[in-house]
Amino acid sequence: MKDIEIEIVDNFETFQTIRNHWDSVYKTDPEAQFFLSWTWLSGVLEKLCNHSCVAWFILAAKSTAPTSEYVAFFPLEIAIAEHPEGWLQSRLSMMGVADSEHIGFICLPEYEAAVTSAFAQFFQQQQETWSIFEVENIQTSQGRMSRFLDQFSTEAFELAQQEWLSDFVDQIDNSIVPYIALPDDWEEYLQTVVSSNTRQKIRRLLRKVESSNEFHLTQVNAENLDIHLEILLGFWQTNWEGRKGADYCKKAAENTGLVLRHSFEHQSLYLPVLWQGKQPLGAIANLMDFDRKTALFFMAGRDDTVKEFSSGLVLHAYAIKYAINNKFKVYDFLMGNEAYKFSFGAKARQIKTMAIQPKRSHQNQALNLRTIPQALHRFTHYQQTNRLDLAEQGYRQILNVQPQHPDALYRLGVLMHQKGNYSIAEELFRNVLQVQPQYVKAWFSLGNLHQAQNQLPEAQAAYQQALALPSESSMLSSAIHHNLGYTLQQQNQWEAAIAHYQKSQELQPNSIEAEVILANAHYAQGTLPPEKQLHYATLNYELGSKRKQVGDFKVAIEYYRQSIAMQPTLAEAHYHLGIAFQKLGNLDEAIAHYQNAQARKPDYLQAEVSLANALYAQGKLPLEKQAHYAALNYKLGNNCKQADDLETATEYYRQSLALNPNQPEVHYHLGFVLEEQGDLDNAIAHYQSAQALRSNYLEAEVGIATVFYAQDKLSAADRDRYAALNYDLGKVHHQSGDIKAAIKYYQRAIGLKPDLAEVRDRLRQAMQEEDGIKIKVSLAKQ
Repeated sequence: MKDIEIEIVDNFETFQTIRNHWDSVYKTDPEAQFFLSWTWLSGVLEKLCNHSCVAWFILAAKSTAPTSEYVAFFPLEIAIAEHPEGWLQSRLSMMGVADSEHIGFICLPEYEAAVTSAFAQFFQQQQETWSIFEVENIQTSQGRMSRFLDQFSTEAFELAQQEWLSDFVDQIDNSIVPYIALPDDWEEYLQTVVSSNTRQKIRRLLRKVESSNEFHLTQVNAENLDIHLEILLGFWQTNWEGRKGADYCKKAAENTGLVLRHSFEHQSLYLPVLWQGKQPLGAIANLMDFDRKTALFFMAGRDDTVKEFSSGLVLHAYAIKYAINNKFKVYDFLMGNEAYKFSFGAKARQIKTMAIQPKRSHQNQALNLRTIPQALHRFTHYQQTNRLDLAEQGYRQILNVQPQHPDALYRLGVLMHQKGNYSIAEELFRNVLQVQPQYVKAWFSLGNLHQAQNQLPEAQAAYQQALALPSESSMLSSAIHHNLGYTLQQQNQWEAAIAHYQKSQELQPNSIEAEVILANAHYAQGTLPPEKQLHYATLNYELGSKRKQVGDFKVAIEYYRQSIAMQPTLAEAHYHLGIAFQKLGNLDEAIAHYQNAQARKPDYLQAEVSLANALYAQGKLPLEKQAHYAALNYKLGNNCKQADDLETATEYYRQSLALNPNQPEVHYHLGFVLEEQGDLDNAIAHYQSAQALRSNYLEAEVGIATVFYAQDKLSAADRDRYAALNYDLGKVHHQSGDIKAAIKYYQRAIGLKPDLAEVRDRLRQAMQEEDGIKIKVSLAKQ
């Protein structure tokens, strides 16, 4: 066996220097595919290099004799993933994987056996640095990656095939990759590959395009690239945003635009637009691998409002004809067994995804150094979403690997401040400043820590030190000036305080908060004009509501109080101030402000109900009124549920049951919103309570079955029965106009029994009615 040595390439500059070697191996490897070409991967790596939370490296194999040339390349990504049990694991995956079959690595044919063994040995020797290796989209038949997997003994490693996640509504099987083996001639393709019916359609439609001045096709070039991309991506977003959501489609379109532009710059993009006069009807984007003579269908979009002309069929027909005329051998539709692909004469090949896991405990595994930026990003997200224990555990996991990591020290300090562990927080901030004395945020947070403890001179000194250092951003500098101003204000140094508030606003002229704080200072000094006080009362109220929404009740209270000081009749400010006080456990203050809100707005239902709830918590709500307020809490809970505010809905439902436990409808709806939030155990408890109170409560029975199914406790026979019941309930809600509930029941039905075509049709219709968007199924790639 040939001797192999492995180098690691982990920066884009080095990757660029090996292009000639990469291209040479790629062209020589008979199994090489476009998604492992230098053209494709250079675009992938450019994008990855702009995202610090993504780590990658390439195993570059060299022969040790006689010329020490590169003979193989294996590009990889490494990321962190949360294990179902809660701990983090390092996940390896193959770079360049797209919606097609993947061969893992490229190599010179005569070195394949030696390289396969060397790569497998590398992963085995490095197994302490990864927890799972996902080998995606490989052949199901014996191939290169199957031989690679054979190198991992079952004594030391677990190998398992992963299940495919198919399209939920249309039941598309993404383990199938349709492709056409192209003949040498277009006419031969029409005669031998497609059915007579499809052949007649293609001839008729292409003749219509070519013989008419009404239709024409434009090919992409440097002058029209922008407009072609705009048309393609615009159609694609319109086609799919009803299914996938506008935000997702916008982001996906932005990323796809970068990929397609990169492909165009490397002469690998086929992107025609079909027009009817000056109106675009559709566009298709194919990636063209001239080395392997393979055309890969990447994306398409069309105007779904045009019913009388099949632009999708025309675009694919011209794309196939273009590939044949340029001597291409394969037209690859990529993943998904949509029926239209097979109408063009495609055959299917099967792919699979395997997972390799070392047989050892991963729970206490040290983080891979390459994943620390990703881990820091993940733990910061935990902190921002108030999952503080997980965030703390994560920051300490980083510090176990890099004890002086400044960002981990800093963020753990901020977290300790959040938890009220002030002495530990101060120690961490000072550790940061020992490692990195110019760390402006650490000085700022140290000032905030002193301010929280009313250590005003110390806070002032920390803020001033932060301002003495080079600014990281105008936003941060503005915040430091703001907090220094507040510290000075607390020390009755009003002139200096206002000066810093003004500086804060100058740095962030569009910052509402900076503007409001300055106005509040002028109000305290009696220099805010009366005609501006209502305006700033409203802004204070809005800022208070934003702080309340993220759980910062103390700051919210300050804004609400300022709002009321400027405009005492603002009922909403009194009400939300009461909510903030109640969240902090101060019921007396809460009750006083609920009463103030009611006095200023007698028909304020939320204030009335919150006042009753607070009085009930104090044991002061008369017994004869409890059923009435139970009903009102239920009503408000339903309103919040309809508005998708499930957390508030949960609070209202719980309060309703506290006032009157014998309400089956409330138990059911509470179970429903808890299920939606993933709290399955409590959801099933309330569904069961609803059933106990009303024996024939069908919705509660179906809810229990749905949770049992999610917990894998439902028999196959029961799945069929409850799928039918969910479908029936979906139709009832659909007919009554409750589209959200109908969608939920249809989705439950399909989840229980995926082959219910009629339910999928109903679901599409309901989704279309909800969003007012035509849902496209057949042409655009997901």
